[in-house]
Amino acid sequence: MKIQSAPKWSSELQPLSLKKEGEKTYVTYYASGVQAGFPSPADDFKEQQLSLDERYLSHPEATFMVRVAGSSMEPTLQVGDILIVKSDVVLEDNKIGIVSVNHTDFTVKRLDKKNQRLVADNPAFESIHIQETDTVVCLGVVMHLIRDIK
Repeated sequence: MKIQSAPKWSSELQPLSLKKEGEKTYVTYYASGVQAGFPSPADDFKEQQLSLDERYLSHPEATFMVRVAGSSMEPTLQVGDILIVKSDVVLEDNKIGIVSVNHTDFTVKRLDKKNQRLVADNPAFESIHIQETDTVVCLGVVMHLIRDIK
């Protein structure tokens, strides 16, 4: 019998722990948005309450977060970005997933189904071509990102 170990995280990713305790916290949310051009004086700012955990961490048992540690997905994903990943979502064409090919370390790449490859958005990095005989494991699909604006 051969027991195979699970792939590890590549240097492109840094796993983060998710811990839930206590009550939900709600923040004020202005549903009408904010204009990046010239605001209309007729716009009403209607306040609503938004729970960030309900919005971004629904199904916590199928949600994990990971920090981007490499530059292969720049400019889409930048070093330090926190990715909110859902393991109960199927990786579809042109979506970004946390993947391993043939038991290599997990990395973050975009799926190009038509050309059967995993694409690095940064042109300085090569795409990973997928053969019919390859084993591709997807831990989850990147659904949101958190980026600090400096």
